[in-house]
Amino acid sequence: MSTTGYARRKGNLTARRRLAAVAVGVGVAAAGGHGVAWADTAHHDSGNTHSAGPSHSSAPSKKVSSAAPQKHSHHRNTDSTAPRAAVKPHRTTPKKAATASAHDAPPANAPRRDKRHIAPVLTPAATALKSAAVSDISPIQPSTATTAPTVKPLSPIAKLIALPGRIINTVLQIFDVTVAKSGPKSPFNWAPIDEALFAAFRGLENMLGFNTTPAKQQTPPTLTYDGPVDDKTPTVAQFLNASADAYTLGGQPGDLKPFTVNGFQMRMFNPFSGAVGKAWVTPQGQIIIAYQGTTGGTNLLFHPLIAITQLFADLQVMFTNTTPWAFYDSLAFQKKVTAAAVKQGYSADDIFLTGHSLGGWEAQYVAQKSGLGGIGFEGPGLNTKLPGNGAGSGFVNVETYGDSAAYFSTDLPGLAPFMPPYVPGGGSKPHYGSIVMIGDPDAVNPLQNVSKLWGWNPIGDLIFAIDMLGNFFEHHLPGMQAYNLGVAPDPGVVPWLGATMGPVRDWGDLTIGQLQQAASDAGVLFAP
Repeated sequence: MSTTGYARRKGNLTARRRLAAVAVGVGVAAAGGHGVAWADTAHHDSGNTHSAGPSHSSAPSKKVSSAAPQKHSHHRNTDSTAPRAAVKPHRTTPKKAATASAHDAPPANAPRRDKRHIAPVLTPAATALKSAAVSDISPIQPSTATTAPTVKPLSPIAKLIALPGRIINTVLQIFDVTVAKSGPKSPFNWAPIDEALFAAFRGLENMLGFNTTPAKQQTPPTLTYDGPVDDKTPTVAQFLNASADAYTLGGQPGDLKPFTVNGFQMRMFNPFSGAVGKAWVTPQGQIIIAYQGTTGGTNLLFHPLIAITQLFADLQVMFTNTTPWAFYDSLAFQKKVTAAAVKQGYSADDIFLTGHSLGGWEAQYVAQKSGLGGIGFEGPGLNTKLPGNGAGSGFVNVETYGDSAAYFSTDLPGLAPFMPPYVPGGGSKPHYGSIVMIGDPDAVNPLQNVSKLWGWNPIGDLIFAIDMLGNFFEHHLPGMQAYNLGVAPDPGVVPWLGATMGPVRDWGDLTIGQLQQAASDAGVLFAP
């Protein structure tokens, strides 16, 4: 390609990126009634960002061990001056300065596959919370209670307020828009229509050659988990159902109960920032803070305008390096829940985070700043970074092969040059926390092939935007993760929307440590 042609292509990059992003945004907004959640890449946080150079590995890594304290914790100490148990690759080259370019590409001799060991984070939860980027609450000491506190019920007024939403949700269940184990069974079945539409979409991709395996296929470095598997955390199913519930008006996630203060569930709702969240309690006495993804699903029936501010939060991080207001709200909500939980006798070790898409992205950010563990689903990468990017931190990202949102990052290859260059184990927009990939690995081929059309001309940009949006709907919604993880959606919003493909893992009953062990054994645990 000539120098002039490259300059012309680079000059048009910003305008075309905006066009593609707007196309995705419009598609997500149009699907708001279907419980679609979408998120985009994060941004630089000037106050709390710890930058590190790309984690290039040019030699096999060695296993790193630490002196083990009396208790393993799922929390991570985020103080950059404290010792860390997260394992970084063995280096043979000096570490890049913190000001390294976000567009630095990996060296030509970078290995395609790199095995690394991660050890559990051994920092006690109290130390993790004390060293987190939190300043408006006092350091929290773990509770010495040996039994879980009694879950306080909702007040009669709170139940009355929730009644209209529950009635509407029951009607939606009849029409197969939402599902729940305890709800009515719908006489309708939209799955065959959905399957026919996506079969036609995949047929078109195949006709255009998008499904072929790229000649130069990049593979993220894998991790080998050797941490605890007897950890006391909520299960994968509990995390996923709490995330899906954020899209369900009048729903309740499985066997979880609302975490209440003065008879009302602790929740966050800011229509101006787009931040929405709820706190739940598991039967084992653990608290899950669940953040809502873009549009809010069937909650749009009561709060349609919040989809606009959530979409603006997505676009803000696409075109700026600033932190969305919703992220700060999410962190503030976590602090309030933590303070209230400790007052009620819960242990700081028993507070976890989750969310799907934008909600999973917010959960990553809060985990990075607070040190809490959890599982996020289909979240993109962050611009705020820590050394090691949270590998072994107790927070895990579950991502589906082929989901466009997961590849709005630089540690999963698929959307360059629309996104900054892929860098194994990091880059300018890495995830926080280890990555567990599910679904069909070949499902990413269309994204990798169609991304080559980006930046050449408006027709290529349009084809790229349409195919990226199609893959988003095909793989992104919580019903697809439920299928691959072997979880019965409870609740679920249009769980039939998408294309089920790839192996079904029986991982629904696993804890965070067990999930990482299972993913490591299956070769689908990757470095952030």
